[in-house]
Amino acid sequence: MGVILPALSLAIVHIAGDNVAVVPAMASLLGNGIYATVFLAYMIFGSIVAGVSAWIGARSGRELPAVVKRLFGVRGKWLLALSVLAVSLPASTLTGGYFAGQLLQQFTGIPYTMAVPLCIVACSLLAAGYGREILQLSNYLALLFIPAIGMMVVMLQDTIPIVSFESLISFENISWPLVLALIGYNAGGMRSALVVETGTYFAAKNYTGVYLAILAKFFEGFFTLVLAHLALTSGAPGLLPLSTVADRTFGNWLALGFDSILFCILINTMVPAMLVNAKQLSVITNFNFWPALGLSAVFVWAGSYAKLETILMLMSVTGVIMTVFIGCIAYFLHKQEANKLH
Repeated sequence: MGVILPALSLAIVHIAGDNVAVVPAMASLLGNGIYATVFLAYMIFGSIVAGVSAWIGARSGRELPAVVKRLFGVRGKWLLALSVLAVSLPASTLTGGYFAGQLLQQFTGIPYTMAVPLCIVACSLLAAGYGREILQLSNYLALLFIPAIGMMVVMLQDTIPIVSFESLISFENISWPLVLALIGYNAGGMRSALVVETGTYFAAKNYTGVYLAILAKFFEGFFTLVLAHLALTSGAPGLLPLSTVADRTFGNWLALGFDSILFCILINTMVPAMLVNAKQLSVITNFNFWPALGLSAVFVWAGSYAKLETILMLMSVTGVIMTVFIGCIAYFLHKQEANKLH
């Protein structure tokens, strides 16, 4: 229990746009291939990336930026900023621009071209420290997502078929670009830094942080499989299948509440992502916070009008880059410690 409860907490913290929006949206396109895609992205490769990131924190006893600066100097700080942005910007585009804009359009009726900049401006202001009470309320409302999904599963249990283990490991219809994009979600942005910090926190307890990070990724992968299964078996069309399932299950008014909770998750993910984007852009451009935040907002706004497949394809490339960079950090850290022993 000493590891399971923290692992569950870490898994809940990691629930973001890829879990609640990207995977359900792709489920209808991939069919049964979504199961193996999620299984590989989260439970296999995602667990490896999380374990390596936590190992970096456990071995170094430092947060990720400090480790990079120690290993590579000032150049390492710039490389880290570039690697983080390569994943964080397109992920922000998907979460706070593409899907948040679609959801806001759905339950307010305003055009997508207006919904996207509204979401981005709101998230940017929240990232700058305005409206902290709104963000706190949004965080509390987002916690209702898991109970809401639980209620949905219970109400639909007679109509939801059980997934066989063969479906999980069948690579017949797997989408490798989506696997790589989801690995990018796991490796880039805030997640890798958070997992390294977890490893740092448990550094005094040997590899407890590593086990915790791997277990958390398994929990997250299982929950994402449930969401993919709901979206796929319901046959719900469109980019927001969970919203459609909620409408069929709960009725109009409760479905509006579910959409609000889903929107809160996207906003809660987007706000710290915009903060990360601004800080990393500041490192690269030497801009102050507000110009860097504005530049980040422009990038996200422009990317929101690209096709979903294009953004995911970009993330599949940048995800590989960030994963390789984390692997290099782990290698050079291990090499440095080995040289000390000799």
